Amino acid sequence: MANKYFCNISECIKLMLPPGTTTKNIENRIKDKSAKFIYLLKDTDEIEEDIEKKILKSDKQIRALNFLTQNDGIMQSELIDFAETSSSVIKTLKKNGYIEIIEKEINRNPFKNKNIIPTQNLNLTKEQQKAKNRIEGALVDKIFKEFLIYGVTGSRKD
Repeated sequence: MANKYFCNISECIKLMLPPGTTTKNIENRIKDKSAKFIYLLKDTDEIEEDIEKKILKSDKQIRALNFLTQNDGIMQSELIDFAETSSSVIKTLKKNGYIEIIEKEINRNPFKNKNIIPTQNLNLTKEQQKAKNRIEGALVDKIFKEFLIYGVTGSRKD
């Protein structure tokens, strides 16, 4: 792969690792993320009155405000999805003083509730030990050649 795409072997290996495992320090693996949360500025009675007086005419605006009365403090992306509205509708509601948009940092740590216990070395089978001895013997004798190990994926060939 390194030869075909003209890159370092380490870059090829990094491609095969799961995301977030390229550094040993767990704290450095998590990047800060922020999201926009939407809150109502007017109370429900005021919003219903504006709908009745036809101050609010857009179905999408009404749908978004009705959804917010039940789910105040929702992420903007969720409001767009669940109320089937758009970011331009949200901007209009903000401009008209119905909502406020607050950007908050989201704490996300995929390792927070995981107890990672280092594994112990497993005992090799007779065939595995024989293959290992042949490879180690070749290294000791400074005979550098390729060895192809056959077996089922995940069957401790490494």
